[in-house]
Amino acid sequence: MRPRATRALQLTLRPSARSLSTTAPRRTPEEHDIVVVGGGPAGLALAAALASSESISSTHKITLLEGSQLDKIKSWSPPASEYSNRVSSITADNVAFLSKIGLWPHLDLSRTRGIEEMQVWDGISSARITFSSPSPPPDPFSPLPAAVYAAQVNPMATLVENLNLQRGALRYLEEKKKVELVDGRKVLGIERDETGWPVVQLDAPAGEEARSLRARLLIGADGYNSPVKSYSQIDTFGWAYDVHGIVASLEVSAEERGVGMTTAWQRFLPEGPIAFLPLSDTSASLVWSTTPALAAAIKQLPLELLPSLINAAYSLPYSALSSFLTLLTTTPAPSHLDLATALSSLLSSHSSAAWDPNYEADELPPPVTRVQPGTVASFPLRLSHTSSYLGLPSEGRDARTVLVGDAAHTIHPLAGQGLNMGLGDIQALIKTLETTVENGGDVGQFTNLRSYPRARYIPNHALLSTCDHLSTLYSTTLAPVVWARSTGLETLNEIDSLKNLIMGGAGSGVGVKTGRGEGAWGVVADGVEKVRNGVELAKAVGGLVGAQLKNRLEYLVRR
Repeated sequence: MRPRATRALQLTLRPSARSLSTTAPRRTPEEHDIVVVGGGPAGLALAAALASSESISSTHKITLLEGSQLDKIKSWSPPASEYSNRVSSITADNVAFLSKIGLWPHLDLSRTRGIEEMQVWDGISSARITFSSPSPPPDPFSPLPAAVYAAQVNPMATLVENLNLQRGALRYLEEKKKVELVDGRKVLGIERDETGWPVVQLDAPAGEEARSLRARLLIGADGYNSPVKSYSQIDTFGWAYDVHGIVASLEVSAEERGVGMTTAWQRFLPEGPIAFLPLSDTSASLVWSTTPALAAAIKQLPLELLPSLINAAYSLPYSALSSFLTLLTTTPAPSHLDLATALSSLLSSHSSAAWDPNYEADELPPPVTRVQPGTVASFPLRLSHTSSYLGLPSEGRDARTVLVGDAAHTIHPLAGQGLNMGLGDIQALIKTLETTVENGGDVGQFTNLRSYPRARYIPNHALLSTCDHLSTLYSTTLAPVVWARSTGLETLNEIDSLKNLIMGGAGSGVGVKTGRGEGAWGVVADGVEKVRNGVELAKAVGGLVGAQLKNRLEYLVRR
């Protein structure tokens, strides 16, 4: 059950009139064909995709608007050993897309990391599932032995700093010279002119004149609080999680340099999952979803204490970890010395009790030795989905607006799919626009845009549902639910066909891709929902559990 106070369904009502404006100077609008609002990773990737399309860029005037200064991103040049705290996992399919349009080579690839394996486990029961990238099949016409192919692994995903992606996109756009970049100007308002076209009013920096842009097609890549969404009168459904995401850049032990650093690690704790995402042989990114109170307390800790806490969050039994997390939020707060002593004692006791030469220890991420100063931050998490990705026609005129990325949907970060969903949107939208242009159509006409939401809405909704269900499923400590989810996870770990289906549906570049509209994530969502409700597991007893659940999951793959 979702706590009503934080998980109740919310509806953001649309404005009563199609306009979003403040007082702004009236000017004769400049004529533009395609205007993208938002210079984040999704907006810049979209601009790059538009620039790469010869049919679109050779016939349409394209402009990107960003309220902040893009020069800061262009000049971003951190030391090799330091990493930004905002990192995205880009699936193999999306890496292929970014390579196809020519953007990927413009990144600093030495600052990216291919992921060949994922280790995910239950924080209470330690039930575990492993996803691995398969080796490419041997080439029968190659003189190389099969063992050489077995040693080659194609990453299922690549971790990249958002700033690296944005800077690469800006370099690409500068090279192509097909998109006008307008930065340092905030959107003051969007109004509908007498022909029904959107007109964007921009502010005037000191010493410059205000600008007004009339768009044949206005694309919102401007995040959850999207001005384009507000102007388009598109409703948003969803809820805020009572959870904050903590991010930080980590340094790990160099004693076994690179060991475990092509594996993404995630432990599901009742407060939320904690993920370890490798960035190099000695650096990683942390994404820890937890309660707002714990997030605030953790951010107040001295940097010297954080490595031990992060290591404890991966290694301690939940009962021991929970006792320390409770101590963190007590009033009055214990001294940092008392917290360090308590944590050291817990880690030492667990290390002594857990050592057994007769059993192989569970795999864990490499020990964290340092947290990079200035990288610890947190942000609230929420789920949202708009009722439409297109502005609807009004008074017989097309709205000429489209939403992509976070403007259309926001997701729990547990699956690392936020930007991937946006890149999927971009691919579908580019295909729609190219088809329209090649057929001599109007890119802003509603009927010409409908194939975009048809391709994306159901898969996106299925993925949102899956991640929401997983978040709910792993937030409880109730024994029957822990048993049910652990049995399901361990059984799933034995079914390679379903694991390949999940990986294929998640864009890993491997596995089977379904032909159904909702894709593999629809199958997963259906399976998770059934496990969550306990319909099948409640009927199963003893040794029959594994067989019954396995048969059910195999049925979901086949149907």
